[in-house]
Amino acid sequence: MRRKWRLAVALCAAAASVAGCGAPDLASMRPTVHKPAVLVEIVGSPPFAPSEAELGTAGATAVEVVRVSASAWRSEAEKELARGRLTGVMLVCQDASAVAPGVDELAASHPSVRFLVVSDWPASLASSSNVAEIAQDPVGIAYSIGALCGTWMMAMASGSTSGAALGGVPSLVYVPQGASAAEQKAFFVGLYQTNANARVVALPQQSAPSLSMYGYAVELGVVAGDVSPAEIQSLRGVTPNWGCFGTVAGSGCAIAPGHLAASEVLRGFQSLASPEAWQPGEHLVLDLTSVALDDKRLPASVLTAWAALQVRAEAQAARVDATFASLPANVRTNLANTFHLS
Repeated sequence: MRRKWRLAVALCAAAASVAGCGAPDLASMRPTVHKPAVLVEIVGSPPFAPSEAELGTAGATAVEVVRVSASAWRSEAEKELARGRLTGVMLVCQDASAVAPGVDELAASHPSVRFLVVSDWPASLASSSNVAEIAQDPVGIAYSIGALCGTWMMAMASGSTSGAALGGVPSLVYVPQGASAAEQKAFFVGLYQTNANARVVALPQQSAPSLSMYGYAVELGVVAGDVSPAEIQSLRGVTPNWGCFGTVAGSGCAIAPGHLAASEVLRGFQSLASPEAWQPGEHLVLDLTSVALDDKRLPASVLTAWAALQVRAEAQAARVDATFASLPANVRTNLANTFHLS
């Protein structure tokens, strides 16, 4: 366990050495000024965790930074809360579901302390005035990856490796692996907004004929949910080009979810340290770091598309249900019959 204290307090002893033995001037010391004391627990190794120096200068009088495992964060928080000096607790982790139940219980037991969870993947937290969450928007990420996959297919169709050149219908093979219905709908909205002619097919069973036997030339594959690099490697026999969305980590896909920007952590910390800036509730964000792109495997058009797409992706994600319902009838029928998505 690693700790670091950064204090910005005036010592009374220093004042006494200048003013003599008289009583200190409490008015000049401004004893009523809010002096936040924040415990920051970095749970595991989130790639967006801020440095101790950044947090120490971001607005709190006292900051304790502790690196802990997922099994130890609660006992550390309880120990510090028992001292009665904390105004806030911030948990920085990759998946908020690992800490959500404990946060809800601690927040209920310490209503005067603010609790903030900052993560890549959100979880359902209690609706309370002293609980807030900042996380990536999983629906916005799924929409973005769908749009980028559509751009990728368009780029391949215009090159020498297009499906037409291979003697089949250019297609995307889709593998559902546990992503939510909202994420899946968002993916297809993004896909068809950038490539209205995209053909989506299911991964055939091992005993079934290959897709080429049905007249498909698979240009791209997408896994919707958790997938390991080993699983992706086994799928490369279908197509070498894969994208992923959902709760994915270290997938090996050319397009995949990224991570929260470090600037969001600092913004949340500043809110936690200031009663005036504090905003409880869930705050979902989308940054340029929210999608990971392998520039060695992707065409330039996909790389340049992301910067412009990120600006509008959050707004698109907010109306995914309505946009999905407006997709062409033949598209929705295929998605409903093949993937039970409606």
